[in-house]
Amino acid sequence: MSKATKISLLCALAALGLIVLAMLLRYVSRHILHAPIVNHLRSGIYVFLFSAWCYTLWLRIVQVQVRRYLLAISALMVLWILLRSIKFSIGNTDAERRLWYFYYFPMLFIPMLSVFVSQSLGKDEAFRLPRWTKLLYIPTLLLLLLVLTNDLHRQVFSFPSGVLSDGEYRYEKGYYFVLGWEALCAAFSLVLMVRSCRIPHSRRIRWLPLVPFALSLAYAYAYVKKVYWVWVLAGDMTVSQCLIFASIFECCIQCGLIQSNLGYDELFEATSLPVQITDHALCTKYASIAMQKPLPQSELRHMQQDTVQLDDDTLLKRHRLRSGWVFWKEDISALNQIRKELELTRDELRDTGDVLAAENAQRARWLKLTEENRLYDMMEAQTARQIAMLRDLLAELQRTEDSDRAIRLLGQIIIIGTYIKRRSNLIFVGVQRGAISVQELRLCLNESSENISVYGADCKTIVNGEGQLTVEQATQIYDLFEAVVEMGLESLRALLTSIEVGKQVEVTLCVSAAEPLCALRARFPGLEWEQDEDGLQYVTRKLER
Repeated sequence: MSKATKISLLCALAALGLIVLAMLLRYVSRHILHAPIVNHLRSGIYVFLFSAWCYTLWLRIVQVQVRRYLLAISALMVLWILLRSIKFSIGNTDAERRLWYFYYFPMLFIPMLSVFVSQSLGKDEAFRLPRWTKLLYIPTLLLLLLVLTNDLHRQVFSFPSGVLSDGEYRYEKGYYFVLGWEALCAAFSLVLMVRSCRIPHSRRIRWLPLVPFALSLAYAYAYVKKVYWVWVLAGDMTVSQCLIFASIFECCIQCGLIQSNLGYDELFEATSLPVQITDHALCTKYASIAMQKPLPQSELRHMQQDTVQLDDDTLLKRHRLRSGWVFWKEDISALNQIRKELELTRDELRDTGDVLAAENAQRARWLKLTEENRLYDMMEAQTARQIAMLRDLLAELQRTEDSDRAIRLLGQIIIIGTYIKRRSNLIFVGVQRGAISVQELRLCLNESSENISVYGADCKTIVNGEGQLTVEQATQIYDLFEAVVEMGLESLRALLTSIEVGKQVEVTLCVSAAEPLCALRARFPGLEWEQDEDGLQYVTRKLER
């Protein structure tokens, strides 16, 4: 038998002995010695018993919510016995009646709190009651208020003789509401407890919590039948109900339905973990077999952190308890082995990663060069006609000896070169951004217009609007501008370009040149061309955005 079991049995025997003593005192007070001191002594025994039980609940119960409700129940039991003792110790009828009414404070709240405890049976430490259970406070408080105000309405107790005393009274309708609510809470609590007594996934039942139920039924039967020795020894219904409730909850604690910190001896004998529990002074109270030799008090005092390393493969950890500390050793040899394997893997991956990084860098350079070559090929393909013209102009410039012609050729070379540069830039911008801004197109046209003006022709470009154009729209506008310039380059006298960017892009060029521009309609679909009587040519094209 473990140390904890021995202590539990001794406490149970001591409590049973005090209860027997109190019963004998009841017999003495009724048949031998009619002295108030005997009743006071009997009440003191029960107050001591329930107060001691309340203290042990505070020490033992792990689940915070259940501990709070059980402490409230035990405190209400002490209050109930004190109210009963005071009531029978005074001679004031009004005070006795009010104390009698106050009996119903513990009588109503103990069954209700029992429902809360019953719902928590078998649950883990973090369990919290559902919010709807708070609604049980409403009828309980209303019924308590109904009893406490009985003198005003007399719907709970009435007094046929006209004397407001519990010596002669009659139950009214309100009393049966109170009694029904107490019975409903007690029955619901009983159903929950019986259901919790069944061991999950088996047909076995925890019988210990059912023993007090059976004894309470036998007591109720004997009380109703007015069995003589029951009335003599246990005729105090207040004490009997408190003892029945307390014994039921204590049995639930002993069989594990309510989590407590009992059974450390059995746990520490069975566990393979090196664990040690101390008090606040670091004196060892429990130590598992796996701990082998408990850690000395001097060594525990030097712990400045919750985790310290004893050696390469062992950590010592601690955690504060309500009444002391728990210390345990943690074997990290497996973690160290895994760490070493990870370090080896990391070194291997680092070597592999260096090779992969070099391969990726080389591939990135190759992709970059491939993309650059693709763009250069695209630029060369889209400006091939201008490159050929530039080549011919340069060849002619080398052959000519006429200075005026050379200046003329240089102007044309600059105009063609500007177009090649700006057209290539549009390709780069289009690839990088996916679109070309109106401002970018405006810069292209303005630079070409400036060089045409230097060439000797009046040239002006007006671009109204902002926003983004597709690459195809921007290049078509610039290509049309360049085609007009190239076709009339030899005789170009003036060029006015107007571009309106709105829901659609409208391009209008007014050209003063000798060469007819009507042939451009074959190259640019949808192009409109006309010429007025002054010889000015108008080229118009509309593009949908």
